[in-house]
Amino acid sequence: MFRKMMLLTTLTIVVVLLAGCGANFGINLFTADETVSQSFTAAQTPHIVVQMFNGGIDVVTGSDNTIRVDVTKRGGGNSQQAAQDDLKNVEVTMTQEGDTIRVVAQRTDRRVDIGNSGASARLRVPSGSTLDLRTSNSGITTSGPTGDAKVDTSNGGIDVRGALGQLNLTTSNGGISVNGGSGYLQMETSNGSINITADNVTVNGDTSNGPINFTGSLAQGHSVMRTSNGSIVVTLPANATFAINADTSNGKVSSDFPVTGADQGDTYLRGTVGTDPGATLELHTSNGPIEIQQSRR
Repeated sequence: MFRKMMLLTTLTIVVVLLAGCGANFGINLFTADETVSQSFTAAQTPHIVVQMFNGGIDVVTGSDNTIRVDVTKRGGGNSQQAAQDDLKNVEVTMTQEGDTIRVVAQRTDRRVDIGNSGASARLRVPSGSTLDLRTSNSGITTSGPTGDAKVDTSNGGIDVRGALGQLNLTTSNGGISVNGGSGYLQMETSNGSINITADNVTVNGDTSNGPINFTGSLAQGHSVMRTSNGSIVVTLPANATFAINADTSNGKVSSDFPVTGADQGDTYLRGTVGTDPGATLELHTSNGPIEIQQSRR
């Protein structure tokens, strides 16, 4: 009974706050969908900008220079007809300026729905395309040899496979998984794990309430991985050279590599692996162990 009262009180506060911002608030029981499609051709490597809401974004690469876009709009209402009518309030625009393709979905009114109205997108893009993807309350996936990517969502995971460029990935309440990428990899989430498989990269990974796992090799430069309430496991080639600065609070730090000049205790490790390393590896967590492993391959 107490939990029900708390939920109703919280919902009432949200409604009052939204109403104070001039937004119309609705919880819809019915939904209707409509898909809008368009194709573009880019002479050079395209820059793809996508902005959705309350829906996912899925990107795959193709073998030609055609960009194919399918956006599924979702309307909501207190009847099926009302949901169908609401589709007109979800506006989708697709434009091209040179080699920049922009796909945007947004509501034309100020109504805020819980879980019903929204828009999701599926795209097929040329290899090497640079990506700028943004949505909310859903996940984002990319598959294939894309270029640099900036990806931003909330309450959903991010999964990037086969990317060739630098990555800037941000979410909340969702995990981040990467297989690929090059150069600098920036990743931030909360309440989710970070899993990375990449070679010759520097990494800045930050999460809370989730583990971090890295397998691959480090480029010269400063890599930082930080979490709370989660473990950190880093697996590197047996011939890797790097400086290490690792610490935890309720866990142990261990290394398969011999560390010279070590300042070491159960919960911390500082020193160098190899001679004159150009890479620095900084690892921090609480309530979890840190393991630095040698690759078996």
